Amino acid sequence: MTIATNSPLRSLARRWGLWAVMVLTIAAVFGVASSWMSRERKDMLDEFSYEQAVLAQAVAIDFEQRLAAQRAENDGHTDALMLDEAVRSLLAGAHRLEHAHELMVLVTRPGQGGFLTTDRRLIPSTRLREALDRGDASVQVPRDEAATFGLPRRLAIAGLARVASTNDTSWGVVVLASAQRIRDRERHGWWRLGATTLIITAVVATFGAIAQRRQRTELELQRQIAISSLEREREALLAKADKMAALAALGTGIAHEVGTPLGVIVGRVDQVMPRVEKDERAKAALGIVLDQVARIQAIVRGCLALARGDAPHLDKTPPAILAERAAALVAHRFDHAEVILDVETTEGLPLVACEPSLFEQALVNVLLNACHATPRGGRVAMRVEERDDRVVFVVDDEGVGISDEVAKRATEPFFSTRREEGGSGLGLTIAREIVSHHHGTFTLAKRTGIRGTRATIAISRA
Repeated sequence: MTIATNSPLRSLARRWGLWAVMVLTIAAVFGVASSWMSRERKDMLDEFSYEQAVLAQAVAIDFEQRLAAQRAENDGHTDALMLDEAVRSLLAGAHRLEHAHELMVLVTRPGQGGFLTTDRRLIPSTRLREALDRGDASVQVPRDEAATFGLPRRLAIAGLARVASTNDTSWGVVVLASAQRIRDRERHGWWRLGATTLIITAVVATFGAIAQRRQRTELELQRQIAISSLEREREALLAKADKMAALAALGTGIAHEVGTPLGVIVGRVDQVMPRVEKDERAKAALGIVLDQVARIQAIVRGCLALARGDAPHLDKTPPAILAERAAALVAHRFDHAEVILDVETTEGLPLVACEPSLFEQALVNVLLNACHATPRGGRVAMRVEERDDRVVFVVDDEGVGISDEVAKRATEPFFSTRREEGGSGLGLTIAREIVSHHHGTFTLAKRTGIRGTRATIAISRA
């Protein structure tokens, strides 16, 4: 149910993430274009200012040439009348450069309160005077001030130049032009930017809608797959529960049926025991029978408690003793199979809390499984060691190894790869249930880099 609960949240997050990417993409495009437009506007204004400065310098040179011609006619003398004639001649020539409401030429001379236009108007301008005095080549004129000169109410650019052939440096020429064309080009640029942004937005939105539709389809498929997986898991759990219930019922029935013959065996041994008091060998053999009967009864009681879900009766036991007893119980089976069994324990191992007979049975089942998997002449090794706060029993065989698929199913009830050889498919299942009953873990896996299978049982220290 976790997948079903989190899917809407993930879907919403992915949807908002997609739209965030789209918005950021459009914003990035618009930001780059806006920056480019700003740089383009500055470059156009710089170029326009340079053009006006060059034009003002040309007009100033023409004025100097006219003054030089006037001096030549007057034998090198300069008087006020001559200067007035030169100014009138300059203004008449400059008038041909002008464009109505776009470009105009202004002249200022010593003692003049403003700037003289070609149509003999005198217009004051502190901004132009200060720029001329500083020696600026150009200056921007705000839209309101540009309107006082008769130009459109737009930013204007003034090119400035001083007349070098006069003795007074207050002589100057100004070429004032409206930046209307730049404004128009800028406006058209912004219109193009807006249109481009709309087109990009439409394209991104289209692709985003397609991607979102695919995303919804993908999420729906994932949801259906998740539901199918959950249903299969539930079916597997139900099947497993049915098998465990059948196993518990079978174990209960077997325990009930085994109890009677065990009681008969004990009774017969008690009857025979007095008759063999002098035969030590026979007495020892009967003692072994009674020990094994007691072991069977303990295992049966433990299995019944396991089937009922009762808490285990725990005794603190040395893990080395558990390993040695389990090895002793299966020694004859290993001898018959001609498989070598090695048991290795570490000194100073902590005690473990378990039902000894029941836990030994889990080790016996794992050892027998390893024996069956190992060919004649092979070796099975059981190693007991401490890892962190746990005691670990590791059983390695030299069989063909176990696949991942078989490892997943090896502890399922009645699953066996040795059905033809009489395998019941219950040995590892019982081992797993016993280990789980003791709050331990049981794993099976193929050995890394070497032939065989590794079974690991881990149980907490007492």
